[in-house]
This record gives sequence, structure tokens and C-alpha cells, in this order.
Amino acid sequence: MGCKQFRYYLNAMLFLGLIAQGVVVSAASIVGSKHDLSTSGGGVDEICVFCHTPHDANADLDNDGAIDIDHATRPPAPLWNRRISDMSKYSMYTSDTLNANCDDTPSPLSLVCLSCHDIGGAITGGLGGAGESGAVTPTDMHNAVNEPNRKNLFQCAKSCHQVDYTLPEWWQIGPDLTNEHPISITYPVAGQAGYDPDFFIPPDQQKGWSDVKLFMGRVECPSCHNPHDPANVPFLRKSMAGSGLCTTCHNK
Repeated sequence: MGCKQFRYYLNAMLFLGLIAQGVVVSAASIVGSKHDLSTSGGGVDEICVFCHTPHDANADLDNDGAIDIDHATRPPAPLWNRRISDMSKYSMYTSDTLNANCDDTPSPLSLVCLSCHDIGGAITGGLGGAGESGAVTPTDMHNAVNEPNRKNLFQCAKSCHQVDYTLPEWWQIGPDLTNEHPISITYPVAGQAGYDPDFFIPPDQQKGWSDVKLFMGRVECPSCHNPHDPANVPFLRKSMAGSGLCTTCHNK
């Protein structure tokens, strides 16, 4: 029995053992989910490497010349294995009723998501999303920092795309974020200028709630989405039943 098969066997035995003892087990995992690109026939059998790298990760995902982890307010990317070439392509949400302004560009932690979900326009026709000018395909999605040990990462296109590189429309979130929920914005805090009682006060003003998260006191893409847990489609941290995810923050 190989290591991979043994791991699945061990997990299955543990799962059944916990059920036998009456313990409720969550089977949700990135393994086999839409974020597990190793299952899509791209020639790479690693799961984490599509997004993360343990060595020499991209330390400046937002290309501002500063190491992400040194930012005082902008949460950093977690050992990210992607590059984004052009920050000017992002258009952020604006509103007269907003309690604070979004950053000019997303925080590195939200760019983690947008480094894949930023397709804009016809991919086969040239520039796509925040990709490099003149690219036949959106290179920001393929421009890995480190390639996997077993295969060249450029062979992984089949994992994300169909043969003709087309993607379903729901894939695109950016780079036009003007009609999306605000990200890279400070959560309204009681006692501070601009606070609105239409927002609930989180138990931890830096980290948020046990399920819905804040990062350094800010709303980012992973505030609502957990990319490793597909239990609530689409990778939501909390069920939308009764608008439960929304009413965690919004007092409506």
C-alpha cells in the first residue's frame, strides 16, 4: 500500500471510529473539492502546490516594494506561490454610504484569491484580468514562483481550464470589483469615527467571530470564504440559510 492510499485508509478508519463513539465529524476538506486541482487531469498529483510553496514564497504579492508581513494594517499572503504583475488593473468598490474607503488595491490576503479569480475579457484574445499585457493566456494565473517537484506547473492548465482555455463566467470576480462586496476595508468599530450601529460588534475586533473572520480588523475575501472547506458552497465560512452569513456582521 502506497503512502497516499495509506493516508486515505487511516483517515477513513479514524472517521468511522469517531462516528462509532458518537462524535460529529466534518468531512469537509479541500481534497476532492473544486480547489483540489490535482484531480482535474493536469498531470500534477500535488494539491497544495497550486497555491502555496514552503520555500521562497512571494513575499510582496501587491508589488508595493515592501515585504507583506511587515505591513502594519494589510494582512499578508500565506506562503503564496503566485505572482500578480499589474496592480493598476483593479477597480475597487466605492459608495457615499461606506463607513470607510477601500484600499486603492486589494490587500495581499485578498490578492491570494484574485491571483486566480481575476479573469477579464476574452482569454484567447489577449489580455486577461490583471495578466501581463499581450499574454495569450492570463499569465497571472500561471506565473508560479516555484514549480512542483514532479511536473512543470505550466502543464496544469487543464486543471483550471478546458482545452480552449475558456472559463465559466462565475469564475470571474475581478479585476473590476466595483460591484462586489467591499474588501480590504476596516470593519466599523464602536467608538471610532464613522461607526454605524447597523454593524454588530465582533467578539475580537482584530480577528472577528469564530466563524466569520476579520484580518487585522479588516474585511477581506477570506472573511466570508474558507478556500479549504467546501461544506458551504461556494466555500463559504457559514451557511446562507436565513442570510446567516450576512447577519453575522450586518445588524439588519
